[in-house]
Amino acid sequence: MKKHLYILYLATAFATLLSCADNSLEETPNDGNFPFQLLLDAEEGADLADAEDYSVEIKFADYLPDATLPKSAITLGYTLSDLEGDMIGNVTIDKIVYEVEMDDCIYERELNFTKDTDGLSGTITLSPDADLNTVPSSFEIVFTLPGEDATKGSFKFELTDLTSNENVDVVLGSPRVFEYEVLDNDVAGEWEFEITSEEDLESFKSIFGHLNADLEKLTLGDITGKVKAEFEFEEMKFEIELSQEEEITSCENGETETEVENKVIEIEADYNAEDGEIELEGSHVIVNDEGIEEKELDFIVEGEYEINEDDETLTFVFMKVVDEDNFKDGEELYSSKDGVTITFKKD
Repeated sequence: MKKHLYILYLATAFATLLSCADNSLEETPNDGNFPFQLLLDAEEGADLADAEDYSVEIKFADYLPDATLPKSAITLGYTLSDLEGDMIGNVTIDKIVYEVEMDDCIYERELNFTKDTDGLSGTITLSPDADLNTVPSSFEIVFTLPGEDATKGSFKFELTDLTSNENVDVVLGSPRVFEYEVLDNDVAGEWEFEITSEEDLESFKSIFGHLNADLEKLTLGDITGKVKAEFEFEEMKFEIELSQEEEITSCENGETETEVENKVIEIEADYNAEDGEIELEGSHVIVNDEGIEEKELDFIVEGEYEINEDDETLTFVFMKVVDEDNFKDGEELYSSKDGVTITFKKD
């Protein structure tokens, strides 16, 4: 009986606290003790064997909009370690860059860094930019790589320490270690497929038209016929080139350039390709008859692939397309034992 009375007392006390609490939306958190965090944007990455360089981003973690980034220099220590294969003696920091946008133009600027005698350690100086009046919110470290077709190996890059001359707290967040390796994947790289007939187009649309409303509406006259597939580290995309052109104006370092380019439709996904089987995972938007986006659904495309090294072709057989609303057997967006065969050539 006493136990029941004790529980009743706690419940009453808790209800009293809730009734007395100030739930005003005007309350703001006390953020004065939260330090800025500098961290690596990724923990791992990879590129093709013949890649000549690779960039890794370092950025400030999310911070409150009213917070002002530090206005004095920050020094970061770094090391390159665990070099294996062709990376030994060939990997170094080439430059460290950041971007500043002014008057609709992008300006690339460099940060100072030092290398110790072994070239595998040193410091990076994150200095305030005269136009920003603070240090940049992010920057990229550009590594030089061997760049040979048969390159093998890996390395690690680590942020080891941080010092700041300002009262504002800045600390190293996580991740602070990045691991790079040569992309060892059958389908890695760029491939191209030419759509030359209505049959080719309808075959492609029977798989990927479910995932893009604009692609589903295309006719042969709407496209140039060129379809590109690009497989990078864990991510891929298809680009379908349209006949319609557009002017693209860009401004870099004070120089403006306008180019005429074909419009493209892109389909992006994460992928896993191993032992002849491939799976694409991404999301697609459902558009109603009025052209209004209703919702976004996750999708999966399943298939098989075969590499022919003699003629440098990559043949896919896509057999199933599902999304969250059409996942059960018999309800798939597309399902066939024979599948749709598409052969790409090395670009």
